[in-house]
Amino acid sequence: MNAAPQPVSPGVAGRGRSEGDRVEVVADRERQRVIIQSPRGISEVILERLTGTWPAAVLVELRLKGLESLTVSGGEWTVQAAVPAGNDRGGIRQWVPPDEQVVLTANDPLWLDLKLLPEQDNETVGGFEWTIPWGLRQANPRQIRVNFIDFYRS
Repeated sequence: MNAAPQPVSPGVAGRGRSEGDRVEVVADRERQRVIIQSPRGISEVILERLTGTWPAAVLVELRLKGLESLTVSGGEWTVQAAVPAGNDRGGIRQWVPPDEQVVLTANDPLWLDLKLLPEQDNETVGGFEWTIPWGLRQANPRQIRVNFIDFYRS
């Protein structure tokens, strides 16, 4: 029988810019999981490393209904992503600005590995998740900014 992952001290902290934004960090020996909720659906969250380097695995969950725009930046690095209206899994795009035509692939150092999260019923989108790219972690900025816009914002 496998034991549940043991909690450890978080290596990451986060804070939202908009009223009502909620950022929770759950850490275990395998990864740091950052859960972002924003009732307005448009905001910025600042993630900050609490140690000398970024943890090896940081998974970010963004609890929105749609993802019109996502920008993840730190230091001199910026990556953007979008999911088309209707959350078409095949339409997820990731690129380095300013050229949206140069689309990232899984071998790129800024690849977010962006995925849709199902709701409990597995029919509707419950949000989005991605990992902090290894290129951004290696650059080791003190802070990473996450800007997002939900298609269905209130």
